Amino acid sequence: MKYFLVSILITLLLMPSTLVYSNKIDIEDTAKGFISLLVQERFTEASKVFTEELTKALPENTLASIWKSLITTLGKFNSILDIKTTEIQVYKVVIVTCDFELGSLGIQITFDRESKIAGLYFLQPQFKATYRLPSYVDPDSYVEVELTIESHSYKLPATLTLPRIDKPYPIVVLVHGSGPHDRDETIGPNKPFKDIALGLASRGVAVLRYEKRTKQYGDKALIEGFTVNEETIEDAISAISLIYQRDDIDKDRIFLLGHSLGGMLAPRIVESTDRLKGIIILAGAINDLLELILKQARYLADLDGSISEEEKKQIEDIERQINLIRSGKIEKNEFILGAPCSYWLDLMNYKPLEILKSIDIPALILHGDRDFQVPIEDFYLWKEELKDKNQISFKLYKGLNHLFIFGEGKSTMEEYYKPGNVSQEVIEDIATWILSIQP
Repeated sequence: MKYFLVSILITLLLMPSTLVYSNKIDIEDTAKGFISLLVQERFTEASKVFTEELTKALPENTLASIWKSLITTLGKFNSILDIKTTEIQVYKVVIVTCDFELGSLGIQITFDRESKIAGLYFLQPQFKATYRLPSYVDPDSYVEVELTIESHSYKLPATLTLPRIDKPYPIVVLVHGSGPHDRDETIGPNKPFKDIALGLASRGVAVLRYEKRTKQYGDKALIEGFTVNEETIEDAISAISLIYQRDDIDKDRIFLLGHSLGGMLAPRIVESTDRLKGIIILAGAINDLLELILKQARYLADLDGSISEEEKKQIEDIERQINLIRSGKIEKNEFILGAPCSYWLDLMNYKPLEILKSIDIPALILHGDRDFQVPIEDFYLWKEELKDKNQISFKLYKGLNHLFIFGEGKSTMEEYYKPGNVSQEVIEDIATWILSIQP
């Protein structure tokens, strides 16, 4: 089964008019009723609640395909675990947490002022499979300390992993990719940031990782005019400032490691602080996320060698929304493709390659050749455009996906939910590079 569950921005817009709509109807009961129809595979009834526009964009068979793909990935539906409601502008947002055989999944349903469903957003599944400690980690070689990063009005729980060696230590601050990630960048049973933290600490490098603002505060983090500055950059700077105050840290060897969106934003973070000695970019994109979303949609639709009419319509709808954003004809606070327009407008004007060309800082740029989320062409562009900068190193890994976990064949979303670990080669290369850079 194919469905657009794209981790860089997992967005599927549905606008139904539900079972018995009325302003007096309890929104949470309405949300439960909609989930019940999906569970019973009564897709004809569920699709009848869509508006005319969304019926064309997401017909009954597409809804059925999406749900059946979720069942294929997560197993049999068991029950609703939790339901929470918040308000954003004129919308009411209900998150229904569902328990499945293999894990849990939050289904976010957005209701408009007429109590019609205006959006359907599938959060990252949480699998019941347990995390597997990498073989390259020595549990006796480090200690972990819990901290809190205070960033503007937000408090973010964090973990500082310290090597059991003589102080002061070089340190790396980890910066997440797109989406509401926890400090480990958990996806299914995999925890790439935990692998990196424990792997580097086992080799003498301290690591700070923290809960992303959008994970810790959810919709409350989506303030007016929201951009990557509020999503990522402010908190990365606050994290750097926090560790800079510690006596056990080598203040002349503070590094930043950004994955995916975090890698893309690493040059912009460098511009905001003079405390970084170097940056590591893992699967960092060069072009704006709008272009990546479209590429991902096309890739996923064509995994079986063909693109159905329904998938073509979904791709066309994504293109339509992207063109609308680029046209400048929608308000900055209007939500589109899962984020306020202000978010996309900000990224449209951001050129990470040009910034990295203009600054003098050591950088290590790494990429997996099975990465479909940030295509290999971006890595080659980094390498070509920065080839004359002696302080920048590059490496491409055979068989690694976007999470830097090994696999074979075409990379898919489903493989992210199979247990694995960040490649030891990646850990060794990062540690060697960091330790080679002296104050």
